[in-house]
Amino acid sequence: MYSKRLEIALYGKGGIGKSTISANLSAALAASGRKVLQIGCDPKHDSTRLLLGGRKIPTVLDYLRDTPKELASTENVLIEGYLGIGCIEAGGPKPGVGCAGRGIISAFEFLERNKTKERYDTVVYDVLGDVVCGGFAVPIRREYAGAIFLVTSGEFMALYAANNILRGIRNYDSNEVRRVAGIIYNDRSLSAESGRVERFARAVGLPICARFPRSEAFSAAEEKNCTVAQLGGFDEIRTAFEELASRINGDMALYEAMPLSDEELEDCVLRGVSFRTPELAPEASAVSPDHSASPAAIESCSTPPIRTRQPLYGCAFNGAAAAAIHLTDSIVIAHSPRSCAFYTWQTISSPGRKNLFNRGIIMPSAISPNFECTQIDHAEAVFGGMDKLREHVRYALERKPGAVIVISSCVSGIIGDDVLSLEDMSPEGTPVIVIPADGVINGDYMEGIRMCLHRIALRLIDRNAETRPKTVNIIGEMGLSNNSDVNYRTVKNMLERMGISIGCRFLGDATSAEVSGLLSAPLNILASGDEDNVSLMNWLKSEYGCEFFEERLPIGFKATRDFLFKLGRHFSCEEAALPVIEEAERVLKEETESLRPVLQGKKILLTTINANLDWILEAAKFCGMEFVWIGVLNYLHRELSITDDPSTAGVIEEIDDWPVVMDRIEQFSPDIVLSNYTSSVPKGSYIVDNMPMTQQVGFYSGLETLKRWALLSLQKTEGNWINDKEYFEKYYS
Repeated sequence: MYSKRLEIALYGKGGIGKSTISANLSAALAASGRKVLQIGCDPKHDSTRLLLGGRKIPTVLDYLRDTPKELASTENVLIEGYLGIGCIEAGGPKPGVGCAGRGIISAFEFLERNKTKERYDTVVYDVLGDVVCGGFAVPIRREYAGAIFLVTSGEFMALYAANNILRGIRNYDSNEVRRVAGIIYNDRSLSAESGRVERFARAVGLPICARFPRSEAFSAAEEKNCTVAQLGGFDEIRTAFEELASRINGDMALYEAMPLSDEELEDCVLRGVSFRTPELAPEASAVSPDHSASPAAIESCSTPPIRTRQPLYGCAFNGAAAAAIHLTDSIVIAHSPRSCAFYTWQTISSPGRKNLFNRGIIMPSAISPNFECTQIDHAEAVFGGMDKLREHVRYALERKPGAVIVISSCVSGIIGDDVLSLEDMSPEGTPVIVIPADGVINGDYMEGIRMCLHRIALRLIDRNAETRPKTVNIIGEMGLSNNSDVNYRTVKNMLERMGISIGCRFLGDATSAEVSGLLSAPLNILASGDEDNVSLMNWLKSEYGCEFFEERLPIGFKATRDFLFKLGRHFSCEEAALPVIEEAERVLKEETESLRPVLQGKKILLTTINANLDWILEAAKFCGMEFVWIGVLNYLHRELSITDDPSTAGVIEEIDDWPVVMDRIEQFSPDIVLSNYTSSVPKGSYIVDNMPMTQQVGFYSGLETLKRWALLSLQKTEGNWINDKEYFEKYYS
């Protein structure tokens, strides 16, 4: 047995004859005294057939799919063939499903874990070369192949595949590493074929190590399920394999991978252009199975700043799920590993639990989301997960939901599961809605929400819905905000007093039937004017001809008063808004008058990422408070349009650096510091309070804030605030 293990990979286009050459080369190496292991890395799993007399053996992947990891043993997949050659087939999924590359990775991990190669001095990898994904590139990695042969004919696509393989090797190796042994030329007897192969070999700086002419020897061996060495005669072919084995056993030279560009390849192969190449022999090094060379450095890259989008809260899978759970009578199925579903479920449900326990706010969809998971595991990642997903959808349909929503993850997208085909499973009255988010593949969190809303709309909205007078839809609520349901109830109460009803919340908590009837409302109201909502509005306009109200949901007394008057004019019920406005004005006056003695003259310093500030300025004015400085962190780099209030002249400053806030606190000595990020504000003589990301809608937007400030101010004056656990938990946690 040789002292150092030699690992050889044979790459080439499918159908070029790799398996035949690999088997015959393994036989020649075994005949020369080597202890050989041949590993077939093609889903067809026919690499070792000639070494086993035509026998098909269990593949590693089929074995691992049916065997618990802790019980898996190499002995069940390692079969001895001709001349004691060890034979292993990695296997793969059926064509068109799963991920064969992931299967190769799993098979190699299994063989490494069981130290399969340790009993051999030579390993021959027979690898499909058309596919250049990471899985099929595993044998190229330096911890595996010490020498790589390119098997090719003179056909352009065979040489194209060989050039691609050189690109793959180049990606793994630095300029100093040489592992390409050369070209094995499998002659197809085509016109001018040898010239094309020779030009390519010269252009990439590689020798043609062996040439196998078209011969009946191969077809005769195929018929008898054996190698050429086991047949009588055919001395020329047998000798060629023996010479190749002798070359490998000797002081075999290795070369750097120098692929051509596509244009150079076409010029070389198709148009006969010759390229100057370095001398081969002086540049070559002796073959060595030592894989201790350090890997090539990976250049780092940075993503340019996103200047016009909302924050990236997660992937498209996460965003789609966060939106889908608000279709309250649906069952949402995550076609994902359970870890992806777990983190998404936590993202959805944690705000619900926190607000329920800390503040008594109920967010029904977030507290117990209608969210399930197919729990894609290793077997589905390799062989495809559609069978499991179909079974899950069937079970969901048996429970008679309003709809079944399927959301795909990264894994299902990468392995190519045809999730959209599940929409054909929809029984009458219960649509199956597929959101092909594919995790991060199709975008970020906001893109997932957009995709989800579009797919739900297209599958559910009835284009022939009968119009209902004096009805509106609320479009684009922030689903996981603790103010969403409070705001909805506030708006609903005001509108009902004017005789106006709400048809659908798209997509706040709503049923499939409500979404189906979205077009029955003659008017739609956008919850806010952020860019994603405006995009949704424009899509609904173009797709369904929806009419939108000119105003967004109002925040603060003046905005709400104007909103109700305009909406009343639209539906010819303007007079119905008067008693609603008059009552709110009376309540607001009474409440703020009681707070004024405590708050009048207090100085407020505000730092925020919000552009809508009128509601808080209005509330502070009611109680005679003064804003000494307003710092807007304009991280989206938008043109700011904050307020028309003349009292803010010279007070508002656009900032991009948090230390500026610390300087302004010291400069102005405020009584109250208001911020979106209260945890960043250091303790001081001032009160620190939270500026909500989603404001309370309606007349009393700032009233609760004023009440809290008054209470905090009184407690701080009396010296009890810092140690008063009851108030802290109630108002600040």
